[in-house]
Amino acid sequence: MNTMMNKQTKRIPRRALALALTSTLVLAGGWLAASSAQAGLWMQDTCLNPNQSPAPSEGWSQFASGAPGYGSVGSARCPMFGLLSSAAAEANGNGENLRYQPPAGSTLIGGSVDASGYAGGGGTGASATVEAYAPEFVYPGDVIYQCAEADGTCSPGSYSFSTVISLPADTGGDFYIGAGCGGTPGYSCDSGESDGAWSDVEVHWADFLLANEATPNGSAIGGTLLSPNAEGTAELTLTATDPGGPGVYLVTVQIDGKTVYSGTPNNNSGKCVPVGSSGSALMFDYSQPCPTSESDDLPINTTSLANGQHTLKILVQDAAGNSAVVYDGTISTKQPSNNSRGAQPGPGTTTSSSPPPPPPSTTTTGVPNGTQASQTAQLTLGLKHRMNRTYTHSALRVTGRLLNGEGQPIADATLDVLQQINGSPNPSVIARAHTNTGGTFLATVPGGPTRIIEVAYRAFSTDTSYAASAAILETVSASVTLEVTPRRTNSEGTITLSGRVLGPIPARGVHVELLVHYRGRWEPFRTPQTDSRGFFEAEYKFEGGIGRFPFRARVFSGQTGFPFDSGKSRKVDVTTR
Repeated sequence: MNTMMNKQTKRIPRRALALALTSTLVLAGGWLAASSAQAGLWMQDTCLNPNQSPAPSEGWSQFASGAPGYGSVGSARCPMFGLLSSAAAEANGNGENLRYQPPAGSTLIGGSVDASGYAGGGGTGASATVEAYAPEFVYPGDVIYQCAEADGTCSPGSYSFSTVISLPADTGGDFYIGAGCGGTPGYSCDSGESDGAWSDVEVHWADFLLANEATPNGSAIGGTLLSPNAEGTAELTLTATDPGGPGVYLVTVQIDGKTVYSGTPNNNSGKCVPVGSSGSALMFDYSQPCPTSESDDLPINTTSLANGQHTLKILVQDAAGNSAVVYDGTISTKQPSNNSRGAQPGPGTTTSSSPPPPPPSTTTTGVPNGTQASQTAQLTLGLKHRMNRTYTHSALRVTGRLLNGEGQPIADATLDVLQQINGSPNPSVIARAHTNTGGTFLATVPGGPTRIIEVAYRAFSTDTSYAASAAILETVSASVTLEVTPRRTNSEGTITLSGRVLGPIPARGVHVELLVHYRGRWEPFRTPQTDSRGFFEAEYKFEGGIGRFPFRARVFSGQTGFPFDSGKSRKVDVTTR
């Protein structure tokens, strides 16, 4: 069979995953430029995360092959699909296709794609097809899955299918999937339609395994921790980078082999928070999950260190697990003495008649926030770091625990609960929580729009920054209601669609897209604007159609003053006769 699509003859060579250990030991003083690291692995999710929450479709694009006719359409926005319409005969070579391109610097080496569709159309010398390709769009050599009317049924007794397509190991290149018509040149698919299509395909979710060989780095390392005789809570500054990689995921600081700090310096508005894992590979939703460059200012508590010299090691790890030691040297510490007796007695004084002078005053660190207050506290949450909810269910009860640097609970501490609404430059405190004797806490967060919710702890009353924090990215879908009257009418009748968008609405309102399901897909027909309370209303007149017509309202994200993700109403059916 000829391909249903235009063929690309140039192929990008496959690149195998390199597992060789790299080690460049260019030691100059305390610097170690690019320590041992091996090629890392990470995964990018599409449309649906392992916990069933929605995911975006970054890296995907849609394109047509040949010259599909009226009604044929595709979309690289979840739910992604390609549909070859049966509104007219479709010639061999016509198709609606999707393409996934891995992020720059990463190589596609495997994965899974959950897809369903139909390929039962055909005609004399022609057959409907659904085909998946990797690493290039070349027929037949790169076809890794095919459902075609000419090959027989795709599932028992049916030309419909639902399957998980496994990509070959060390795939390289890109992934393609599409619905089209193939066969003898000059012939067309013109029979065997189903739901308005000769063939169609929908991608429900995809997990792509990616290899990346970037080497994280660090520069501008400084701060009071590297000054002679560091004391108290010292400052460590550095710029961590990951050129060509998925971004800086973890910075770890070790003194004398003991970890004194380990954390994600910037969660990139929640994009740098893993949504799951597969083996050693962390799963993310975005093509660039973590920042490629991040300047850090870390508080390091030295009070528990003995006076003298200590080893200091700083490691940077990216989202693919590539790691590098960016500093390996020594520091010195010297804590201020707390037992000085002051000046010795002078002439004309006696120690028996005069009490010794009091010790000199020391610098105060403020009132401790809780028992076992610690600048190296660890704060963990009992919820996923990323969640998708509707506005009507956006209120949260956040549980967690606060421990000091030695793993002991910090009791009777007050925690700030902050939110940063999507599009807002700064977070604000919206509630407070308190730890019990075991260090656990419960924070009640009122409902709201898409936002970052953060629980944060200050160790002492005079601290200007938080010693520990943990965040949740809550993506909140707009809630919209829809009512249609009447629900039954004649083929040229008029109906009224009304409803309300819930939540904070800007004074000028928001736009609502009204859709009707026709010929196998949702078609927009009106875009009314709500009032300042979220109410909208519009009319629709039928033009001779007979049957059952589902209607739906949809609100898109990105509207000024409306910090919500896209949301849709329930489906409302109208019957005409």
